Amino acid sequence: MKAEYINPIFNATQSILKDMLDVEMERGDLEAKENHFTAEKINASIGVTGDLEGFVYFSMTEDTALAIVEKMSGMEIEEFNDLASSAVGELANIITGNSITNLNNQGFQCNITPPSITVGDNLQISTGPGQFLAIPLHTEIGDFIINVSLKKS
Repeated sequence: MKAEYINPIFNATQSILKDMLDVEMERGDLEAKENHFTAEKINASIGVTGDLEGFVYFSMTEDTALAIVEKMSGMEIEEFNDLASSAVGELANIITGNSITNLNNQGFQCNITPPSITVGDNLQISTGPGQFLAIPLHTEIGDFIINVSLKKS
């Protein structure tokens, strides 16, 4: 997968986490994968359409999701409920929306779908044929992985 597709996502994520949540992040080692991945308990997926097509999939533990929601809302959240689901989806939407704006500024005309939240243990997410890139991110409120599959349409 081309760096010109990945860098806007990484940069948007770093910027949004810092600006919205006052959270610094470090990127782990990127890993190219094929066809499927084992997801954490909380997952937000957003489709990408237009000049590029594919998905951006945010995968995190419940503890990380709750810490993110607490930072976003200023409230203590004890369980992953509808509010938490909405907040995780909104954060994924903001990050992916900013990523797409960055890609549009590079000349790609793209749009995103609304976020979809999946919750469960031992999830195997099928990405269909083709390669995707796992981007592990480490923060003081928990780790998460962004799985990205983008290709020219």
